[in-house]
Amino acid sequence: MTELEQYIRDHAAAFDTEAPAAGHKARFLARYYFTSFRAKTRNLHPAPVFAFALAACIALVLFIRPGDPFRGVSNEPEAIYLAYMDRVAALYQAMPLEDDILREITEEDEPLFAQLPDDISSRQRARILKNHYGELLSAARQLKKQ
Repeated sequence: MTELEQYIRDHAAAFDTEAPAAGHKARFLARYYFTSFRAKTRNLHPAPVFAFALAACIALVLFIRPGDPFRGVSNEPEAIYLAYMDRVAALYQAMPLEDDILREITEEDEPLFAQLPDDISSRQRARILKNHYGELLSAARQLKKQ
């Protein structure tokens, strides 16, 4: 770099007074855009970007759980059962009352949350209830589609 610096110092007056050579601006901009584009995209390889997008999609599915009938319901057993009964009531309104198959699927003599042992943690209890009642609701929806 010392030779370039020396050349600039020796010809400083010429740089200040003379116009640049023809095409200088176009060459400068072409180099500038090429190097700035390479600098911006150098670290963006497709594999990490794809992995990040995939991880974001998986996180959305895990946290939002599309199609989950108990989304937004607390993990209290009674709250899960009441949410289940609300959805069953909506299915009864949408289907004919003489449909005994729907009653066989959805009605219980004793709710499952009353049958679970007390030594199960509340988190496990909620997971069992949501899975059980979710399966019953899924079967009832399949019946409604027929």
